[in-house]
Amino acid sequence: MTEPPIRRRRWRRWPLSRQIAIVLAGAVLMNAVLFVVTMTIFVSIEEQRIERTLSPAATRALRASEASRLPRTEDLAAYLRETRGMEDLVDERINTALALFTLLAATAGFALGYVLLGRLGRGLNNVAHAARRVAEGDLSAQASAPKWASREEYQLASDFNAMSRSLQRAERELAESTAAVAHELRTPLTILRGRLHGIEDGVFPGGPEEMRGLLFQVEGLGRLIDDLQTLNLAKSNRMLLDLVAVDLSEQVEHVLAVVRPDLEAAGLDPVLDLVPAVVVADGGRLRQAISAVLNNAQRYAAQSGVLRIHTRIEEDDGVLEIVDHGPGLPPGTSELAFDRFWRAEGSRARHSGGTGLGLAIVRVIVEAHGGSATLESHDGGGTVFTMRLPRAGRST
Repeated sequence: MTEPPIRRRRWRRWPLSRQIAIVLAGAVLMNAVLFVVTMTIFVSIEEQRIERTLSPAATRALRASEASRLPRTEDLAAYLRETRGMEDLVDERINTALALFTLLAATAGFALGYVLLGRLGRGLNNVAHAARRVAEGDLSAQASAPKWASREEYQLASDFNAMSRSLQRAERELAESTAAVAHELRTPLTILRGRLHGIEDGVFPGGPEEMRGLLFQVEGLGRLIDDLQTLNLAKSNRMLLDLVAVDLSEQVEHVLAVVRPDLEAAGLDPVLDLVPAVVVADGGRLRQAISAVLNNAQRYAAQSGVLRIHTRIEEDDGVLEIVDHGPGLPPGTSELAFDRFWRAEGSRARHSGGTGLGLAIVRVIVEAHGGSATLESHDGGGTVFTMRLPRAGRST
């Protein structure tokens, strides 16, 4: 399998420890070369200076010694006489030169390390700058990785950018959810307010039928609150599940015993093909998900006739499949159907009722069980809902 380009680039980069080690080795090597060169130059200059102070006889003795010849006695005597007392002066000058050259080498090493390590640490500065922008409220801030960034800097920048995009997505979802919740609350609250004012003013009678209508609106608000709480529990990983072995077909029958009259009243005829399929699940949450799917079919596939409900076993999964013959989904909206408050045009509009959270609830419940849920249109018209849950005793 071909490695993704970003990952390939990441692994072509050196780790920070290797880059620092190379910079340190380069600084030490440069110091050594600089020290040797400067000392060699100093010794050469110092020798020339000493030669200029010698007499011709002492100079001849020095040249003979350098040529490995025995100098003349009078020349050697002149050399020893003239160089006597110079040793202390030369040692002092050498010590001074050593101190100066050591300081020069240290300064050069510091300058090299400052420049190179500054380039190596630029990725950290970019992340820090982007983090400050995020702290100031700019969630679109992204950190760039310089050309010579280390593997760790590149990974840090990539992770920071992923976090920034997640924060942007979360902020957008929060804004959209807040607007959607406000929209969903506005209609029933407006109805309640208008009806109650009408009853108070004597415009509407306060009889049982009117009270039932108001109670219906209150129940809708309660369902919306319950659905939002379920989504919040799933989002924060606080949904507690009592996982036991349950038969998927039996759970379908339990739900149908309650909702069958409503389905038939909506013009749907449930046709069952149930095969025992024991899965690992929380029975209560599983029934909640099945009920939400059937409720969705009741609203958006009303008067479409046969509603096929089938359970089966496929390898390590128990499968629930519900097929309706309603209007189906617009092209390219299979995934959008599981978004919170999403409704398509036409028969899936607001007047159909519901909170707009049904299928979103279904997906979070199923995924909390380690399963999957899909909704697709089929050729004969209508939709096919498929739920897959891990079987009890499946191999891991």
